[in-house]
Amino acid sequence: MNNIVLIFFRLKKPTNNLLRGIAMGIADVVPGVSGGTIALVLGIYEQLLENISNCALSVGKILKGDFSGFIQQLKKVNFFFLIPVIAGMFVTIVSVSGPMVNLLEEHPEPMSGLFFGLVTASAIIAFSLINYWNLQKIIFSLSTAILFFALLGFRSSAFENPSSWVFFLSGFIAICAWILPGVSGAFLLLIMGNYASVLTAIDNQDFEKLSMLSLGAVIGLAVFSTLLKFLLDKHKDIVLSCLIGLMLGSSRVLWPWPNGVGVINEDGNEILSGTNIDWPNSNNFLTPLLLGFLAFGIVLIIDSVSKRSTKPKISNS
Repeated sequence: MNNIVLIFFRLKKPTNNLLRGIAMGIADVVPGVSGGTIALVLGIYEQLLENISNCALSVGKILKGDFSGFIQQLKKVNFFFLIPVIAGMFVTIVSVSGPMVNLLEEHPEPMSGLFFGLVTASAIIAFSLINYWNLQKIIFSLSTAILFFALLGFRSSAFENPSSWVFFLSGFIAICAWILPGVSGAFLLLIMGNYASVLTAIDNQDFEKLSMLSLGAVIGLAVFSTLLKFLLDKHKDIVLSCLIGLMLGSSRVLWPWPNGVGVINEDGNEILSGTNIDWPNSNNFLTPLLLGFLAFGIVLIIDSVSKRSTKPKISNS
């Protein structure tokens, strides 16, 4: 009996981490919701960040040819924690990617309304994280928003049959969402025009493209982790103000009308257009609007829960 109880408690912690990974995986598939926010709510954010940092440092060591340093750094990684979390995320992303692609193809405007609400709420959360606003931060935020809005106008459609190198670049850039506060990797993929293609590759188990995506993510993490950590430590408010501008500028892609975020459909017709923005009509107005408000509320509730969960407890003594 004692052996059974001991086995149960040994299995309990990996099982809990697996469930936490599943919750993070759901968030990572949806643009606008950060897996890091979910980790914060579940109380594993600092542990996750520490292990990701150790993994990134170990990759940096091996890229420099320091194999001894690589082994020493790898020993600092808590694989009993990290593997169940990553496994939970992987299983969820694989399971959800297929239905998400179908929703994007069949209901582009409602899905865009959902994403618009998610990202708008994330921008408000990022706004609240800035210590104080001044003219410099306002200029950074507005300049980023205007520049990004203009640049997205040149991207007229989603990628159709993207090459392996596009997947490499997607992984290289999207991995920044693991480090930057409040940014979803799916959001970065969406504004790059490769969100649906990545989900399709996962659903179809296209290992060639997925291996390039993973390679880009690993190299991107090794290259950017130190730089981004330095920027967040030294210039956090500037980074956040630019992040808010990026989210505001992305409205060009996320605006639900006329076609929503969309994807390349089965007939090869391009649905997504960042240059064609229109006002809604009575036939396609209500559903995207309601989903947008629903998503907006959900993100704010998650943020409220995360703040309460990290609030220091007052001792009775």
